[in-house]
Amino acid sequence: MKTHEGRRTPAVDVLDSHDAWTVIVDLPGCLKEDVDITTADGKLTIEAHPRKPDIPASAVSQRREAAGGAFGRTLVLDPELDPARATAKLDRGVLTLWIPRRDLKPEERKIRID
Repeated sequence: MKTHEGRRTPAVDVLDSHDAWTVIVDLPGCLKEDVDITTADGKLTIEAHPRKPDIPASAVSQRREAAGGAFGRTLVLDPELDPARATAKLDRGVLTLWIPRRDLKPEERKIRID
């Protein structure tokens, strides 16, 4: 797994449909309490701090392959998206975000004659 700014970079899939983006992020071992999702300046930032498993102090490592530590990823959002209406779900270590597009339909308005 890649690292970025001292954090592991999770795998991300971004699906673009006519009405929204769906962002799918692999966050193994994370509970919803471990994940922070923020938007600012047209960017989406996902940070996660998974809990470490309880390992007895007397245990001796025979092999250590699982990476530990925080996850982090920042994506640039399409300006047509409306992050204020985004929703998120975390299920079995997979985070799914749905970020709808802004309503870009032109408003009907009456023009007054002076």
